[in-house]
Amino acid sequence: MVGLDILVNVANIFYLISYSVRDIFWLRVLSVIGAMILLPYYYLQPAPLWAPIGWNLFFTGINIFWIVRLLLERRPVPFTDAERHLYEIALRNFSERDAYNLLRMGVAKSVPAGSSLLTQGSPVHSLSLIVDGEIDVEMNGNHVDTLGEGRFLGGTAFLSKDQGFAARVTVTARTPSRVIEWKLPDLTEELQKQPDLAISIEASLGLEISRFLQTARLQMA
Repeated sequence: MVGLDILVNVANIFYLISYSVRDIFWLRVLSVIGAMILLPYYYLQPAPLWAPIGWNLFFTGINIFWIVRLLLERRPVPFTDAERHLYEIALRNFSERDAYNLLRMGVAKSVPAGSSLLTQGSPVHSLSLIVDGEIDVEMNGNHVDTLGEGRFLGGTAFLSKDQGFAARVTVTARTPSRVIEWKLPDLTEELQKQPDLAISIEASLGLEISRFLQTARLQMA
């Protein structure tokens, strides 16, 4: 059995290397290799060790499932040119795959000049991302800011988790504009299934709100 002991040593070398890598993909690949090397050792004993064989196959199956999933997630993301631009200016804290999925959840809308997207005191029903155009923001009748591409609308309502949240500002399209819109109930339901995406969008909206408040303070000073 001395020859079989080599299999144990080689397998544990692969396990040791797997624990040393930072990339979860390679950790799982190396773990599968180590487990496969151990299988002959368990089987070629005078009495095959079926329990370790079974557990090794079970853990290997789990690792293979995640390896396939990681490979699918790491495929090149088929952004359009416009989506790539939005990713670069508004969604950089997302992974490309998460940003792609978020954009695909939304509905593209054209907004004529003069149209109101939010009205101060009225409920907010959607979160929007400006694709292009200029959007005026007013609070209590005073102009506060003009927003352009890559800026979010309705972020405070989304973060509040309050379906009856009333807009704090009035938002009107200064020029013909385009936005991507997500209905808040639908977006909230979808993000419950994708916690990583939820964390990314909450971080982006937190930065957006901070940026808006800084601008508002300067305008009102």
